[in-house]
Formats: sequence, C-alpha cells, structure tokens
Amino acid sequence: MSNSSTLYTYQLSDFTAWDAANVLEFATSRFAGIWIACDRNHTPRTPAYKTSFIRHLQWEADCFVFPYINISLVLNVHPTMPDLLRAIISRFSRYQTGTITAEELHDEFVEHCSPNNPALRFTHRVVSNYRYDWWKDRFELLGLELPVLNMQEVMEMTQDHFEQLPMGAMLVPGLEVTGQVEGDALFNQIVAVRAHLHHLGEAMASLLEQKNQIVTGAMSTMTQLEVPIAELEQALVNSGRQFVVKE
Repeated sequence: MSNSSTLYTYQLSDFTAWDAANVLEFATSRFAGIWIACDRNHTPRTPAYKTSFIRHLQWEADCFVFPYINISLVLNVHPTMPDLLRAIISRFSRYQTGTITAEELHDEFVEHCSPNNPALRFTHRVVSNYRYDWWKDRFELLGLELPVLNMQEVMEMTQDHFEQLPMGAMLVPGLEVTGQVEGDALFNQIVAVRAHLHHLGEAMASLLEQKNQIVTGAMSTMTQLEVPIAELEQALVNSGRQFVVKE
C-alpha cells in the first residue's frame, strides 16, 4: 500500500471525473491481468471453475467498476472508458439480465481478450503487484474471501497501481483543487479538470527540462571526446604507415 502523503480520506464530494477515469483504467488493467494469468494456466475449464471465475469477476466489477460509473452518473460527468472495459461491461449487462449464462460469460470474456494480442499487457498498463490478486491462486478450490472495499481503499489501490508504472507513463495528480462552488457539480468538474491539466502541464515541462539537461550533458561529453578520438585516429593512421614502411 502506498504511503504517499497525497492520499487523504475520499468522500463522494471529492470525487471528480479525473478520479473516475483513473479508477476505470485501473479496473481495466486488473481485467487484462486476469486474462493473461488465466490464459497461461492449464487448469481444466470445468463448469465449477467457470462459475467460480465469474463470481470473482463479478466481485471485480462490483468493487472497481459499477460504483464509480454510478457515481459519475450522479455527478453528471462522463469519464473516459477503455474499449476492453466497455466490452466487459456489455457482457456483464447481458449476464445480469439473463441473456447469457455464467459459463457463456466466461467463454466470451476469454474469447474477447485472446485474439493474438501481445500488446494486451502494455496497452492496459498491467503491473506486477495487485492487492487481492485472486487470479494468481487456485481460486476455484481455495474459496478465497472477497472483501467489501470502500472508496478510500480503492483510491489507494489505484494510486499504488500508477506508482508502479514507468516514469512518465501516467501522472496521477494529488493536488488540492480550489475554486469550487458548493452545489454546482458540472462547474466543479470543469474546475477540477482545469487544475489537473495545469498540474500535468507543469509536470511535463519539468520532465522535458530534465531530458533537455541529459541531452545537453551528453553533447558536452561528446564534444570533449572529439579531440582524444581524433588523436587516436591519427595515431592509428601513423601506426599503419609505419607498418607499411617496414614491410
């Protein structure tokens, strides 16, 4: 769990479209990680296995997806949603309305993720460590307890996820948003997005400045090496000439 000082106790009034987008991207990463792990194991896909798998997959959706989509609807915001997550939600909707069975949902989940997609891990930012990574064990035999997670826990897990990504892959803002107006959800979302974009702009400028300093240092080193390299080349030429004269 992250010990970052930027974390605080989340409440519904603090939740922004930016938070929703981050949570949903984190959820998508978990779904991608689940598919990769299950695709690599060779556990027999019995009806009991598929039923247990969907029970655990339902827990994922109930903890990391549906509550935050519902909150977004209440706040009248529309967070971005990866295509993979959109496809999974569509299949869950069919399952919840009785259109498909748990076994069919399992098969469709596996089929949707599988078509020769070596970039699945990178596209959806799969990382090494997840809390409650039930898919790494024989979940269908162990009967793992699936806890109820509150918003604070989910936001901490989301930040932990992004902290595992390479520097610059994703910048999760932890700034305090000011200038919001009580009772005006849409205006507050605009203020939050503006603050986050400004924060990201500053972070990107700092990152580019660091890269520029590295390039400048490398060019300076190359310049300092030009004279020794030229002297070495001349020495090799002279040595070659002396060798030819002796022959």
